[in-house]
Amino acid sequence: MIQVVGHKNPDSDSICSALVATELLKARGLEAKAVSQGEINRETQFILERAGVQAPERCQGVAGQQIWLVDYSDLAQGPDDIADAEILGIVDHHRLGDVTTTNPLEAWIWPVGCTCTVLFNLFKMENATITKPLATLMMSAILSDTVGFASPTCTQKDKDAVAELVKIAEVADLDAFIKDLLIAKTDIAGLTPAQLVEKDLKAYPFNDRQVVVGQIELATLEQVAEHMEALEADLERRCAEEDLAFAALMLTDITTSTTRLLYKGEWASKIDAHADNGLMMMENTLSRKKQGWPWLQQVLA
Repeated sequence: MIQVVGHKNPDSDSICSALVATELLKARGLEAKAVSQGEINRETQFILERAGVQAPERCQGVAGQQIWLVDYSDLAQGPDDIADAEILGIVDHHRLGDVTTTNPLEAWIWPVGCTCTVLFNLFKMENATITKPLATLMMSAILSDTVGFASPTCTQKDKDAVAELVKIAEVADLDAFIKDLLIAKTDIAGLTPAQLVEKDLKAYPFNDRQVVVGQIELATLEQVAEHMEALEADLERRCAEEDLAFAALMLTDITTSTTRLLYKGEWASKIDAHADNGLMMMENTLSRKKQGWPWLQQVLA
């Protein structure tokens, strides 16, 4: 049984990709199941309900198992016992991480806006059937990752995929669907500061140390105004407890493409030079993958 697993603190693409890739493997005649490394967020729950699909079961470890990775290739984002698993495949849309394998593997890493865009094309290449639930999962993940096509990560391949998937998913009003999706995406009511930081937190090895960069996508920065001190305290706590050199949180207003960056750790002083009295605002910044993290790498280096 192949376990298909997305990254820690899974977002919608991570969950949807695990479910979709599992069906691709089954179409090849293989036994596979999707697993999740964390709680399902509100946006993903909205998508699963629209697709009529059950959430993946929680990952209980992958040691001694055969696995596929979706939406990442950094070991720090995988299960804690990933070193004891056999990686058979990777489907991703990020930079190539630090995964290494003993045996040859199947790897599809494309510079597109979403892992589900890659999977959509794999389904077409293999003439595998895309059902209405699968189309809904893929379409929704693409719209989520590209913020309704507004993100600079969005490519023509993403748009072309949605144009075909929306027909199979039988969505009559795509604009209305995007609006409902983004409402679910930016719903943070009732979440604690720790839950907010953990919502979409990714770890990266950098200069022989570990850093984490999270992102919260918001309808307005006012949604987290009362939590600023607590969010910064949580970042500081993580640096101390996990020996992180740097921890950052992107607070992104998806309506204005403006991001406020909170940051703590040994390397925080490197960012201070770019801040205005300790306030680090990043204009025209929606994407962690294509804008936030690449800029941070340059500055931290």
